[in-house]
Amino acid sequence: MPKINGTNYSREDFLRHLGNFSHVAGITPLTFDGGRARGTRLLRVATGSGLEFDLLPDRCLDIFALRYRGITLSQMAKNGPTAPFSGLPAPEFFPGAITGGMMFTCGLLNAGPDCVDAEGRYNAAHGNIGFAPAEELTAGGAWEGDEYVMRISGRMRESRLFHENLTLTRTVTTRIGSDEIELCDVVENLDSEPVEYAILYHCNFGFPFLSPELRLKLPENRVTPRTPQAAAGLAEADRMTEPVDDFFEHVFFRDMQAAPDGFVTVRAENPSLGIAAEIRYEQKNLPCFVEWKSMRSGDYALGLEPSNTILRGRAAEHEAGALPSLPGFGRVEFRLKFSFSGLEK
Repeated sequence: MPKINGTNYSREDFLRHLGNFSHVAGITPLTFDGGRARGTRLLRVATGSGLEFDLLPDRCLDIFALRYRGITLSQMAKNGPTAPFSGLPAPEFFPGAITGGMMFTCGLLNAGPDCVDAEGRYNAAHGNIGFAPAEELTAGGAWEGDEYVMRISGRMRESRLFHENLTLTRTVTTRIGSDEIELCDVVENLDSEPVEYAILYHCNFGFPFLSPELRLKLPENRVTPRTPQAAAGLAEADRMTEPVDDFFEHVFFRDMQAAPDGFVTVRAENPSLGIAAEIRYEQKNLPCFVEWKSMRSGDYALGLEPSNTILRGRAAEHEAGALPSLPGFGRVEFRLKFSFSGLEK
């Protein structure tokens, strides 16, 4: 039952108050009309609870900007929104094309630094799937009893002649009055040959939600720093600062303890803003977790990133035997949920 401003409404009550409720909640299609994103589609989703987020159908249906109760929680890269790029990416392609956002998807062949794999193929940093436009895009809502459910889905493809034929089918679900976003991804191998695959959900918080007041609430975990710089900052891994000039990113790998239901919940709270955010993910197919702490001025961000690799890049992950293999005509499913709430001050 939709809950608006603390009051529950049945379907009939809701319709009595609003002949057309699109000014309160719904899905609004938009298109960028200038700059590097010109022609790129955007779907703006509002639930009426104070949760509003933008999806990019031309960029893997990723979650771009996200606002809750009028406050921006997501991070945006310096580039701002950019259109997808076709063709094979070149070295240094990623830094000039990435948009940031609440969540961008990395994979399906590479997650981590760019590299040349055993086949001699160049793999761009964090892979190609995040730049793939959606096929078979659908977006709409319908009453299911007393719940108005909004679903957006599409299929992205990573394929080459005589090589892999992978698809990622994404379904994003929310409801009127809801403070939650559910995401279900199905990766399928549409070829007869097995394929080693990588996936990482790069979930990014930014200013003003990101500040020295932000507190991480994590399940029991063991922390491993990625670099000497991160090792030097290990004692402060859970603490945020003001932006620091020339800060070199700190990356930590966390071996998380899942709940009995197999899900891991990570929580970020900002008491000064009175807002909390949670990311809940199924650990079975996402056994790794990455914390990306970038306190650098102009690149101020906190990434909380469920993954199936530890970001060594495709070549090194293959050499270590760490990449999972998807059999011919096989499929694998990933589930995440984003939740937002107020805090008592």
